[in-house]
Amino acid sequence: MTALALQTDPKPPAARLLHLSDLHFWRVILNPLHLLNKRFIGNANVALHRRRELLTQQAPAVLDYIASLGVRDVVLTGDFTSTAVAPEFELAREFLCDLVRRGMAPVVIPGNHDVYTFESVRHRRFEKFLGEWLPAKQLPATRPLAGGFPVVYVPTVCPNLLSSMGRIRSAEIEALCAKLAAASGPLLVAGHYPLLNQTYGYVLKPGRRLRGAEALAAALRDYRNPLLYFSGHVHRFSFVCDPISPRLSHLTTGALFRRDHSAGHTAEFSEICYGRAGFEVLRHRLASAWNVSEETPRPAVAQKSIPTKLP
Repeated sequence: MTALALQTDPKPPAARLLHLSDLHFWRVILNPLHLLNKRFIGNANVALHRRRELLTQQAPAVLDYIASLGVRDVVLTGDFTSTAVAPEFELAREFLCDLVRRGMAPVVIPGNHDVYTFESVRHRRFEKFLGEWLPAKQLPATRPLAGGFPVVYVPTVCPNLLSSMGRIRSAEIEALCAKLAAASGPLLVAGHYPLLNQTYGYVLKPGRRLRGAEALAAALRDYRNPLLYFSGHVHRFSFVCDPISPRLSHLTTGALFRRDHSAGHTAEFSEICYGRAGFEVLRHRLASAWNVSEETPRPAVAQKSIPTKLP
């Protein structure tokens, strides 16, 4: 894997999108009335760990670099916040507004931290602050990119009392299958949760997995053309071939502002180049400077059983 200097690429691909995920804007909450639910755990995690790991103060510099790439389409697959409080959503909204001011067209779906409590879902806080950038009022939904290339967005999040598990329902799988049947050619599908429990880049603990993942994966494996499923949630980069279907690939993009002590970088995102022949993935990472590497999908790790029962 060779690092590429972006400015030396003589023919940058015309059909591109940027994939950003897990921004996790955070605020330490001091009002005890706001901590009478699962948010107490999340707030402690922010205070003790995430504020040192997730360097959201880098947002202006990261935005400058993103804007310099000249890519119009930006897909953000959730976890804009840490505990789904209004001040965190305000920071996320300002980030998205800045993308728009710089000529980009963001599309968003929520992550599990954006529906962190039942209270935040009841008040529809995600929709209030970020709803104008949703691909549709209801998922799954197909929305084309600027060049007309289709992307299908699937719903995978729900509030939980304690765990970080996601969920996709049988009716949502059926709606997705109808969209896949109507599609042709290479296809992009975006969700917040990955479908594989383990790759070379991450291992998903049982309490952080997607309920219905195997049924969703089976639907994508039936698609007759190349398909790239891309997601976030795990905060780690991973690009692998599906263990069953040679036409399906899985991409997880690392958390945008995460400090990776072992690799020495402090921010990252993915660039997806798409066309009639399929997909290419470039990984952008910030260390002392931004580096870009062209990634090749690796073989998948043998998967442990995933429950197939759908809610």
